[in-house]
Amino acid sequence: MASYRKRDGSWEYRISYKTPDGKYKQKSKRGFRTKKEAELAAAQDEQRLTENFHIDTEITMADYFENWVGIHKQPHIAKGSLRSYQQTIRIIREYFKTTKLKTITSTIYQQFLNDLGERYYQATLSAIHHRVKRSIKQAVADGYILRNFTELSQVKAKQREKPLEDKFLELDTYLSLIETLKSDTSNRDYMHLYLLAVTGMRLGESLGLTWDDIDFKNSLINIDKTWDIYDNDGFRPTKNKQSVRKIPLDSTTALLLKKYKLAGWIANDHDRLFPRVNHSWLNKMVKELTGTNIHVHSLRHTYASYLISKDIDLLTVSNLLGHKDLTITLQTYTHQLEAKKEKEFEEIKKLFG
Repeated sequence: MASYRKRDGSWEYRISYKTPDGKYKQKSKRGFRTKKEAELAAAQDEQRLTENFHIDTEITMADYFENWVGIHKQPHIAKGSLRSYQQTIRIIREYFKTTKLKTITSTIYQQFLNDLGERYYQATLSAIHHRVKRSIKQAVADGYILRNFTELSQVKAKQREKPLEDKFLELDTYLSLIETLKSDTSNRDYMHLYLLAVTGMRLGESLGLTWDDIDFKNSLINIDKTWDIYDNDGFRPTKNKQSVRKIPLDSTTALLLKKYKLAGWIANDHDRLFPRVNHSWLNKMVKELTGTNIHVHSLRHTYASYLISKDIDLLTVSNLLGHKDLTITLQTYTHQLEAKKEKEFEEIKKLFG
Protein backbone atom coordinates (compact mmCIF):
# COMPACT_ATOMS: atom_id res chain seq x y z
CA MET A 1 0.00 0.00 0.00
CA ALA A 2 1.34 3.42 -0.94
CA SER A 3 0.89 6.69 0.96
CA TYR A 4 1.17 10.19 -0.51
CA ARG A 5 1.94 13.66 0.78
CA LYS A 6 2.68 17.07 -0.65
CA ARG A 7 6.02 18.46 0.44
CA ASP A 8 7.85 21.63 -0.61
CA GLY A 9 5.49 22.12 -3.54
CA SER A 10 5.75 18.60 -5.01
CA TRP A 11 4.16 15.20 -4.33
CA GLU A 12 5.90 12.23 -2.74
CA TYR A 13 4.92 8.55 -2.47
CA ARG A 14 6.07 5.98 0.08
CA ILE A 15 5.72 2.22 -0.43
CA SER A 16 5.97 -0.53 2.18
CA TYR A 17 6.88 -3.95 0.80
CA LYS A 18 8.20 -7.36 1.78
CA THR A 19 11.45 -8.68 0.26
CA PRO A 20 11.85 -12.29 -0.94
CA ASP A 21 13.75 -13.16 2.27
CA GLY A 22 10.80 -11.98 4.42
CA LYS A 23 12.08 -8.57 5.50
CA TYR A 24 9.92 -5.44 5.38
CA LYS A 25 11.28 -2.33 3.69
CA GLN A 26 10.09 1.09 2.57
CA LYS A 27 10.78 3.02 -0.58
CA SER A 28 9.93 6.64 -1.34
CA LYS A 29 10.29 9.07 -4.20
CA ARG A 30 9.32 12.71 -4.56
CA GLY A 31 9.33 15.48 -7.15
CA PHE A 32 5.99 14.78 -8.86
CA ARG A 33 3.99 17.79 -10.01
CA THR A 34 0.59 16.24 -9.21
CA LYS A 35 -0.79 13.54 -6.98
CA LYS A 36 -1.93 11.66 -10.09
CA GLU A 37 1.67 11.43 -11.34
CA ALA A 38 2.80 10.15 -7.96
CA GLU A 39 0.03 7.51 -7.90
CA LEU A 40 0.96 6.26 -11.36
CA ALA A 41 4.65 6.01 -10.50
CA ALA A 42 3.87 4.25 -7.22
CA ALA A 43 1.65 1.69 -8.97
CA GLN A 44 4.42 0.89 -11.44
CA ASP A 45 6.98 0.58 -8.67
CA GLU A 46 4.71 -1.72 -6.63
CA GLN A 47 4.16 -3.94 -9.65
CA ARG A 48 7.89 -4.24 -10.25
CA LEU A 49 8.57 -5.05 -6.62
CA THR A 50 5.83 -7.70 -6.62
CA GLU A 51 7.25 -9.34 -9.75
CA ASN A 52 10.64 -9.51 -8.08
CA PHE A 53 9.31 -11.87 -5.37
CA HIS A 54 10.17 -14.84 -7.59
CA ILE A 55 13.61 -13.71 -8.69
CA ASP A 56 16.51 -16.00 -7.85
CA THR A 57 18.94 -13.54 -6.30
CA GLU A 58 21.44 -16.38 -5.74
CA ILE A 59 21.83 -17.11 -9.45
CA THR A 60 25.36 -17.29 -10.82
CA MET A 61 26.64 -14.91 -13.47
CA ALA A 62 27.06 -17.80 -15.94
CA ASP A 63 23.58 -19.20 -15.39
CA TYR A 64 21.97 -15.80 -15.66
CA PHE A 65 23.72 -14.98 -18.93
CA GLU A 66 22.86 -18.37 -20.42
CA ASN A 67 19.20 -17.96 -19.41
CA TRP A 68 19.15 -14.46 -20.89
CA VAL A 69 20.52 -15.72 -24.20
CA GLY A 70 17.93 -18.50 -24.27
CA ILE A 71 15.01 -16.13 -23.65
CA HIS A 72 16.00 -12.85 -25.28
CA LYS A 73 18.30 -13.89 -28.14
CA GLN A 74 18.01 -17.50 -29.28
CA PRO A 75 14.43 -17.24 -30.62
CA HIS A 76 15.24 -14.10 -32.62
CA ILE A 77 18.69 -14.54 -34.21
CA ALA A 78 20.28 -16.74 -36.87
CA LYS A 79 22.33 -19.80 -35.94
CA GLY A 80 25.55 -18.09 -36.97
CA SER A 81 24.90 -15.23 -34.57
CA LEU A 82 23.78 -17.64 -31.85
CA ARG A 83 27.14 -19.42 -32.02
CA SER A 84 28.82 -16.14 -31.03
CA TYR A 85 26.57 -15.88 -27.97
CA GLN A 86 27.26 -19.53 -27.10
CA GLN A 87 30.98 -18.83 -27.27
CA THR A 88 30.46 -15.92 -24.85
CA ILE A 89 28.56 -18.27 -22.51
CA ARG A 90 31.58 -20.59 -22.49
CA ILE A 91 33.95 -17.70 -21.80
CA ILE A 92 31.81 -16.42 -18.90
CA ARG A 93 31.35 -19.88 -17.41
CA GLU A 94 35.07 -20.59 -17.61
CA TYR A 95 36.01 -17.26 -16.02
CA PHE A 96 33.33 -16.69 -13.38
CA LYS A 97 32.57 -20.35 -12.61
CA THR A 98 30.10 -20.29 -9.65
CA THR A 99 30.41 -16.57 -8.88
CA LYS A 100 26.99 -15.13 -8.05
CA LEU A 101 25.66 -12.32 -10.21
CA LYS A 102 24.92 -10.10 -7.21
CA THR A 103 28.54 -10.23 -6.00
CA ILE A 104 30.10 -8.87 -9.19
CA THR A 105 31.28 -5.29 -8.96
CA SER A 106 32.54 -2.85 -11.56
CA THR A 107 36.10 -3.67 -10.49
CA ILE A 108 35.60 -7.41 -10.87
CA TYR A 109 34.04 -6.94 -14.30
CA GLN A 110 36.83 -4.58 -15.40
CA GLN A 111 39.38 -7.23 -14.43
CA PHE A 112 37.43 -9.73 -16.54
CA LEU A 113 37.76 -7.40 -19.55
CA ASN A 114 41.44 -6.77 -18.83
CA ASP A 115 42.18 -10.50 -18.71
CA LEU A 116 40.25 -11.18 -21.94
CA GLY A 117 42.06 -8.27 -23.56
CA GLU A 118 45.30 -10.20 -23.20
CA ARG A 119 44.15 -12.89 -25.66
CA TYR A 120 41.43 -11.41 -27.87
CA TYR A 121 41.44 -8.78 -30.59
CA GLN A 122 39.66 -5.48 -30.01
CA ALA A 123 36.66 -6.36 -32.20
CA THR A 124 36.09 -9.63 -30.35
CA LEU A 125 36.48 -8.05 -26.91
CA SER A 126 34.04 -5.25 -27.82
CA ALA A 127 31.49 -7.80 -29.04
CA ILE A 128 31.73 -9.79 -25.79
CA HIS A 129 31.32 -6.63 -23.73
CA HIS A 130 28.33 -5.53 -25.79
CA ARG A 131 26.54 -8.86 -25.19
CA VAL A 132 27.24 -8.87 -21.45
CA LYS A 133 26.23 -5.22 -21.10
CA ARG A 134 22.85 -5.89 -22.74
CA SER A 135 22.20 -8.83 -20.42
CA ILE A 136 23.13 -6.88 -17.29
CA LYS A 137 20.88 -4.01 -18.33
CA GLN A 138 18.07 -6.57 -18.37
CA ALA A 139 19.17 -7.93 -14.97
CA VAL A 140 18.79 -4.46 -13.47
CA ALA A 141 15.40 -3.97 -15.09
CA ASP A 142 14.21 -7.34 -13.73
CA GLY A 143 15.48 -6.64 -10.23
CA TYR A 144 18.27 -9.21 -9.98
CA ILE A 145 20.76 -6.47 -9.13
CA LEU A 146 20.52 -2.74 -8.37
CA ARG A 147 23.27 -1.32 -10.59
CA ASN A 148 24.72 -2.11 -14.00
CA PHE A 149 28.33 -2.97 -13.23
CA THR A 150 29.28 -2.86 -16.94
CA GLU A 151 28.77 0.90 -17.20
CA LEU A 152 31.89 3.04 -17.60
CA SER A 153 34.06 -0.02 -18.33
CA GLN A 154 37.28 0.35 -20.33
CA VAL A 155 37.24 -2.06 -23.28
CA LYS A 156 40.80 -2.21 -24.59
CA ALA A 157 42.58 -5.22 -26.05
CA LYS A 158 46.35 -5.61 -26.39
CA GLN A 159 46.01 -6.27 -30.10
CA ARG A 160 43.72 -3.66 -31.57
CA GLU A 161 42.83 -5.56 -34.74
CA LYS A 162 43.72 -8.58 -36.83
CA PRO A 163 46.57 -7.97 -39.28
CA LEU A 164 45.27 -6.69 -42.62
CA GLU A 165 47.02 -9.53 -44.44
CA ASP A 166 44.76 -11.99 -42.55
CA LYS A 167 41.62 -10.21 -43.77
CA PHE A 168 42.35 -9.11 -47.34
CA LEU A 169 44.28 -10.36 -50.34
CA GLU A 170 46.68 -8.08 -52.14
CA LEU A 171 45.22 -6.94 -55.46
CA ASP A 172 47.57 -8.95 -57.67
CA THR A 173 47.02 -12.09 -55.57
CA TYR A 174 43.25 -11.58 -55.72
CA LEU A 175 43.19 -11.18 -59.52
CA SER A 176 45.61 -14.10 -59.95
CA LEU A 177 43.36 -16.29 -57.80
CA ILE A 178 40.35 -15.41 -59.96
CA GLU A 179 42.26 -16.42 -63.11
CA THR A 180 43.30 -19.73 -61.53
CA LEU A 181 39.79 -20.56 -60.36
CA LYS A 182 38.08 -19.88 -63.66
CA SER A 183 40.53 -22.14 -65.50
CA ASP A 184 38.60 -25.28 -64.51
CA THR A 185 34.82 -24.87 -64.46
CA SER A 186 34.31 -28.61 -64.09
CA ASN A 187 35.86 -28.42 -60.60
CA ARG A 188 32.97 -27.70 -58.24
CA ASP A 189 35.16 -26.22 -55.52
CA TYR A 190 36.96 -23.97 -57.99
CA MET A 191 33.64 -22.71 -59.33
CA HIS A 192 32.38 -22.15 -55.80
CA LEU A 193 35.43 -20.15 -54.74
CA TYR A 194 35.34 -18.19 -58.00
CA LEU A 195 31.73 -17.14 -57.47
CA LEU A 196 32.48 -16.08 -53.89
CA ALA A 197 35.45 -14.04 -55.10
CA VAL A 198 33.57 -12.11 -57.81
CA THR A 199 30.29 -11.51 -55.96
CA GLY A 200 31.23 -10.97 -52.29
CA MET A 201 28.31 -13.09 -51.12
CA ARG A 202 28.43 -14.90 -47.79
CA LEU A 203 29.22 -18.62 -47.78
CA GLY A 204 25.74 -19.55 -46.52
CA GLU A 205 24.19 -17.46 -49.29
CA SER A 206 26.24 -19.24 -51.95
CA LEU A 207 25.25 -22.63 -50.54
CA GLY A 208 21.62 -21.54 -50.69
CA LEU A 209 21.77 -20.63 -54.39
CA THR A 210 19.49 -22.59 -56.70
CA TRP A 211 19.52 -22.38 -60.48
CA ASP A 212 16.38 -20.28 -60.58
CA ASP A 213 18.33 -17.63 -58.63
CA ILE A 214 20.61 -17.15 -61.64
CA ASP A 215 18.87 -14.72 -63.97
CA PHE A 216 20.87 -15.11 -67.17
CA LYS A 217 18.41 -12.96 -69.13
CA ASN A 218 18.80 -9.87 -66.94
CA SER A 219 22.39 -10.64 -65.81
CA LEU A 220 21.56 -10.80 -62.10
CA ILE A 221 22.00 -13.19 -59.18
CA ASN A 222 19.11 -13.22 -56.71
CA ILE A 223 19.93 -13.62 -53.00
CA ASP A 224 16.83 -14.36 -50.94
CA LYS A 225 17.81 -17.30 -48.71
CA THR A 226 20.78 -19.10 -47.17
CA TRP A 227 21.65 -22.70 -46.37
CA ASP A 228 22.25 -23.86 -42.79
CA ILE A 229 26.03 -24.33 -42.88
CA TYR A 230 26.20 -25.61 -39.30
CA ASP A 231 23.68 -28.45 -39.27
CA ASN A 232 23.34 -28.80 -43.06
CA ASP A 233 19.61 -29.35 -42.71
CA GLY A 234 17.87 -26.88 -45.00
CA PHE A 235 17.28 -23.36 -46.21
CA ARG A 236 17.20 -20.46 -43.78
CA PRO A 237 16.25 -16.77 -44.08
CA THR A 238 19.00 -14.30 -44.93
CA LYS A 239 20.99 -12.66 -42.13
CA ASN A 240 18.82 -9.53 -42.28
CA LYS A 241 16.23 -8.01 -44.60
CA GLN A 242 18.92 -5.95 -46.33
CA SER A 243 20.64 -9.19 -47.29
CA VAL A 244 17.80 -9.94 -49.70
CA ARG A 245 19.31 -8.37 -52.79
CA LYS A 246 20.41 -8.72 -56.39
CA ILE A 247 24.05 -8.93 -57.48
CA PRO A 248 25.16 -8.05 -61.02
CA LEU A 249 26.22 -11.04 -63.13
CA ASP A 250 28.99 -10.27 -65.62
CA SER A 251 29.20 -12.05 -68.97
CA THR A 252 32.31 -14.09 -68.07
CA THR A 253 30.77 -15.43 -64.87
CA ALA A 254 27.50 -16.19 -66.71
CA LEU A 255 29.40 -18.24 -69.29
CA LEU A 256 31.38 -20.08 -66.62
CA LEU A 257 28.17 -20.95 -64.74
CA LYS A 258 26.62 -22.37 -67.92
CA LYS A 259 29.72 -24.50 -68.52
CA TYR A 260 29.73 -25.62 -64.89
CA LYS A 261 26.11 -26.73 -65.11
CA LEU A 262 26.98 -28.90 -68.08
CA ALA A 263 30.30 -30.31 -66.93
CA GLY A 264 30.74 -30.04 -63.16
CA TRP A 265 27.39 -29.68 -61.48
CA ILE A 266 25.75 -32.66 -59.78
CA ALA A 267 21.93 -32.70 -59.76
CA ASN A 268 20.37 -32.72 -56.28
CA ASP A 269 16.95 -32.56 -54.60
CA HIS A 270 16.94 -28.80 -54.09
CA ASP A 271 18.60 -27.87 -57.40
CA ARG A 272 21.36 -26.09 -55.46
CA LEU A 273 24.46 -24.96 -57.35
CA PHE A 274 26.75 -26.18 -54.56
CA PRO A 275 25.07 -28.95 -52.56
CA ARG A 276 28.07 -29.92 -50.45
CA VAL A 277 28.81 -28.02 -47.24
CA ASN A 278 32.61 -27.87 -47.28
CA HIS A 279 33.65 -24.86 -45.21
CA SER A 280 36.92 -26.30 -43.87
CA TRP A 281 37.94 -27.69 -47.24
CA LEU A 282 37.32 -24.36 -48.98
CA ASN A 283 39.38 -22.57 -46.32
CA LYS A 284 42.23 -25.00 -46.90
CA MET A 285 42.01 -24.58 -50.67
CA VAL A 286 42.07 -20.78 -50.65
CA LYS A 287 45.07 -20.76 -48.31
CA GLU A 288 46.96 -23.19 -50.53
CA LEU A 289 46.07 -21.34 -53.75
CA THR A 290 47.11 -17.93 -52.40
CA GLY A 291 49.95 -18.89 -50.08
CA THR A 292 48.39 -16.73 -47.36
CA ASN A 293 46.62 -17.18 -44.04
CA ILE A 294 43.24 -15.91 -45.26
CA HIS A 295 39.96 -17.81 -45.15
CA VAL A 296 36.89 -17.96 -47.38
CA HIS A 297 35.25 -14.92 -45.77
CA SER A 298 38.34 -12.91 -46.73
CA LEU A 299 37.21 -13.16 -50.36
CA ARG A 300 34.15 -11.12 -49.40
CA HIS A 301 36.34 -8.47 -47.76
CA THR A 302 38.71 -8.39 -50.72
CA TYR A 303 35.84 -8.06 -53.19
CA ALA A 304 34.49 -5.05 -51.30
CA SER A 305 37.97 -3.53 -51.00
CA TYR A 306 38.48 -3.95 -54.75
CA LEU A 307 35.18 -2.20 -55.54
CA ILE A 308 36.10 0.69 -53.23
CA SER A 309 39.49 1.02 -54.92
CA LYS A 310 37.67 1.26 -58.27
CA ASP A 311 35.59 4.19 -56.96
CA ILE A 312 32.32 2.27 -56.74
CA ASP A 313 29.91 4.31 -54.60
CA LEU A 314 30.07 3.20 -50.96
CA LEU A 315 26.29 2.87 -50.67
CA THR A 316 26.31 0.56 -53.69
CA VAL A 317 29.06 -1.53 -52.09
CA SER A 318 27.06 -1.74 -48.87
CA ASN A 319 23.94 -2.85 -50.76
CA LEU A 320 25.87 -5.46 -52.75
CA LEU A 321 27.26 -6.92 -49.54
CA GLY A 322 23.84 -6.99 -47.89
CA HIS A 323 25.00 -4.99 -44.88
CA LYS A 324 22.32 -3.98 -42.42
CA ASP A 325 23.32 -0.33 -42.77
CA LEU A 326 26.10 1.84 -44.15
CA THR A 327 27.76 2.15 -40.73
CA ILE A 328 28.87 -1.48 -40.87
CA THR A 329 30.53 -0.88 -44.24
CA LEU A 330 32.28 2.24 -42.95
CA GLN A 331 33.57 0.43 -39.85
CA THR A 332 34.74 -2.66 -41.75
CA TYR A 333 36.63 -0.91 -44.52
CA THR A 334 38.21 2.00 -42.64
CA HIS A 335 41.69 1.23 -44.01
CA GLN A 336 40.54 1.28 -47.64
CA LEU A 337 38.53 4.44 -47.10
CA GLU A 338 41.52 6.22 -45.60
CA ALA A 339 43.57 5.41 -48.70
CA LYS A 340 40.70 6.59 -50.90
CA LYS A 341 40.42 9.80 -48.89
CA GLU A 342 44.08 10.65 -49.46
CA LYS A 343 43.62 10.20 -53.21
CA GLU A 344 40.48 12.34 -53.22
CA PHE A 345 42.20 15.07 -51.19
CA GLU A 346 44.70 15.40 -54.01
CA GLU A 347 41.87 15.67 -56.52
CA ILE A 348 40.21 18.39 -54.41
CA LYS A 349 43.47 20.36 -54.34
CA LYS A 350 43.55 20.31 -58.13
CA LEU A 351 40.05 21.77 -58.31
CA PHE A 352 41.19 25.03 -56.75
CA GLY A 353 44.90 24.90 -57.50
